[in-house]
Amino acid sequence: MEVKRHARAGRDIILIGHEGHPEVEGTIGRHECKNISNIYLVQDELEAKKIKVSKPNDLTVVTQTTLSVDDTRSIINILKERFPSIKTPKKDDICYATQNRQDAVKQLALENEFMIVVGSKNSSNSNRLKELSDRCGCEAVLIDEFNDLDLKKIKDIKKIAITAGASAPENRVQEIAESIQIVTGGTISEVGKDEENIVFKMPPELRREKAQ
Repeated sequence: MEVKRHARAGRDIILIGHEGHPEVEGTIGRHECKNISNIYLVQDELEAKKIKVSKPNDLTVVTQTTLSVDDTRSIINILKERFPSIKTPKKDDICYATQNRQDAVKQLALENEFMIVVGSKNSSNSNRLKELSDRCGCEAVLIDEFNDLDLKKIKDIKKIAITAGASAPENRVQEIAESIQIVTGGTISEVGKDEENIVFKMPPELRREKAQ
C-alpha cells in the first residue's frame, strides 16, 4: 500500500479492509503523516455510502492486499460515485490469488456436499472462502490442521472439497487431504489449477532494510 506517498501529496486516504487484520492495523497504527492527511477505514458497502471525509476532492483509496476483486469492486464503485475525483488502486494492487480461490470455491460448492477451508482463524481471505461456500449452499469449516476437524461432520459425506487461504502452506493442505483419505477410505482428485504469477513489489523501506 502506498499510504505514505498519497499522504505526503496531501490526500485523504480511504483504506478498504477488515478491522483487526494485521495489515490494516499496521497501516493505520504506523500512519506517519497524520498531521498532513486523514486515513479512514471502510469495511463494506454500507460504510462506503456513509463515510464522510475532510477532502472529498483530494482523496485516494487503497486496499488490504489480501482482498479480492469481488471483495473490493462494489465498494470502490460506490466511492467513485460519491467522490468522482477519487484515485483508485492500480490493477496490480488487487490479489488475484484470492480472487482465483473465490472463483474456485463457487464452482466447488456446486459440485460437493461439504467444504474444508485450510487457513488460520484470523486469516481474512480464508474466512471469506468459508462464508462464500456457506452462501452457495455448501456447508464449510475453517481449520488450521487435521486435528481441528470434527470427523462427525464428514461421517456420511460422499464428496468433500478442500481449498485453502492464500497464505496456507501447500504441504499442510496435502497433509489434511491425505489424513481425510485415510479416515474415509476415499480418493483424492485435484481439479483446476490457475497459474498465479502476480508479484507485489516490496515497499522501498523494506528493500533498503534488506540491502543493509
